[in-house]
Amino acid sequence: MSILERLRRLVPGKTTPARPVRVLTDSTADLPAELAEELGITIVRLQILFGEESYEDGADLDSEEFFRRLQDSAELPTTSQPSLGQMLQVYESLAEETDQILSIHLSSGFSGTMETSRQAADAVSDSCRIEVIDSGTVSIAMGFAVIAAARAARDGADLDACAEVARSVLSRQRLAVMLDTLEYLRRGGRIGRAQAFLGGLLRVKPILTVRDGVAFPLSRVRTRKKAIEEVLRLCLDQGPIDEAAVMHATSPDDALALAEEIKRRQPGLPVHVGRIGPVIGAHGGPGLLGVAVVASEPPSPATAETAS
Repeated sequence: MSILERLRRLVPGKTTPARPVRVLTDSTADLPAELAEELGITIVRLQILFGEESYEDGADLDSEEFFRRLQDSAELPTTSQPSLGQMLQVYESLAEETDQILSIHLSSGFSGTMETSRQAADAVSDSCRIEVIDSGTVSIAMGFAVIAAARAARDGADLDACAEVARSVLSRQRLAVMLDTLEYLRRGGRIGRAQAFLGGLLRVKPILTVRDGVAFPLSRVRTRKKAIEEVLRLCLDQGPIDEAAVMHATSPDDALALAEEIKRRQPGLPVHVGRIGPVIGAHGGPGLLGVAVVASEPPSPATAETAS
């Protein structure tokens, strides 16, 4: 039985909200544009700055153009969160359509987007109930929770149920990312406990996750081939999973091969292959390759009893 079904049983006879929940996230979720449109997910875009030039993440500057410029530029780009005014405008616009908003954002350890979202939510709380969730993670590991919440909203779940679905997915997600270098994280100030990997990393591939909202070291290996195998081990060898995604910066062939290997090991598992967006790419750098999975829910006591 799914979380949504269990939540509905807790409130017998609960009717579908007259004004469905709207789900909001930011561009670092790396969601496929067509899926976001299909599910009615609103995306607030962070900014990428190359010197004096400013671009909206994933809109004015796509991943292909961004990584070309990143590799050619002598100066690293910087990133910027949405302004309070932008967040207010988005919430006020959505509040004309609904009285329930679920807002899910990248880890507060990486960006001030969460704090800005909370401030904006407080400012419009009289006209609309807004739940703001710190995902504690990034990219599609957060995107899985956004998608699950949006599907619950489409099926008629209220704000509390949508938030519970999102939190459940976030509690079950696993993320392992292989980098060619830690230099981009270091220079961008987002290195977290992965600082311990600096020094002696010549020709070594660091593998990281996000833990407690910051980059966290998992392992380091000597070759890219071994790094890919380690990423698979970290994500797949801890029990059954419901879905998976492979994300890359500049390595589409590696990403496709990795997805095929996941499908071989987990027949029937849906595997999304996508591109890391400019904001995450600015801190991870070219060569980034990662896997995110969502572990299966443990069976409920009733289900387990029936199975036995």
